[in-house]
Amino acid sequence: MIPAAEALQRLKEGNRRFVDRVRKREPLLDASTRLELTQTQEPFAIVLDGKVISAPLIQERIPGGQGQISGNFTVQQANDLAILLRAGALPAPLTIIEERTVGPGLGQDSIEKGELAAYVGSIMVIVFMLVTYRLFGVFANIAVAINVAMIFGVLSLLNATLTLPGIAGIVLTVGIAVDSNVLIYERIREELRGGRNAISAIDAGFKRALATILDSNITTFIAASVLFYIGTGPVRGFAVTLGIGIITTVFTAFELTRLIVATWVRWRRPQQNIPI
Repeated sequence: MIPAAEALQRLKEGNRRFVDRVRKREPLLDASTRLELTQTQEPFAIVLDGKVISAPLIQERIPGGQGQISGNFTVQQANDLAILLRAGALPAPLTIIEERTVGPGLGQDSIEKGELAAYVGSIMVIVFMLVTYRLFGVFANIAVAINVAMIFGVLSLLNATLTLPGIAGIVLTVGIAVDSNVLIYERIREELRGGRNAISAIDAGFKRALATILDSNITTFIAASVLFYIGTGPVRGFAVTLGIGIITTVFTAFELTRLIVATWVRWRRPQQNIPI
């Protein structure tokens, strides 16, 4: 693609040569030559960026380097041709202050940093859950991993493109999913401190935390919906991944985690002390 300054310079140079050529030829022609030139139907090509945009026939002499193009044009065609003829005719000189070349390396660098941030954030969440809730933290991490896999699966079904805001939405979803597990586990701890046995405390913890989980995720989903309908571009990409993540979080944080815990309870048959 020709830079603007070079295109402007070429246009000015072409105009100057055209005017000089017409003015130099006109005084040297005698009456017969002028008559012969007038009767000769020669095409005059108008070229912009290597493409012929118009090629009218010369009907008569062009005095002073000025002419008029006539023909069976519609109003739209005439306006389009006028815009093309005026292209690059800036009233003021163009001064290049700074010139930069943006290549694919910039986008690749941003993607790599976004992926690194996602990995670091996920690893920190995993370590926190393991240290705080031990075995039940492992259950939560398994549910979060399946949650992220479900998000990618839904995005693939929708043929959606994963952008940097989309990666941010997935990282935020990981935090939301873990927050749901934290609510459940803390509720189980309260039931255990209240004197209930392990199985009863686990069952009560899941049941009583469900209402809080639904309330928090529904309000977040409403905010994501507003971002999707009002926002544009990257904002909508963030809203899509966040909305999908909220739906999968409700399933994995409650149903999937409960299934994993129930399987462990049937296997170990805990009575009072559970690793949470």
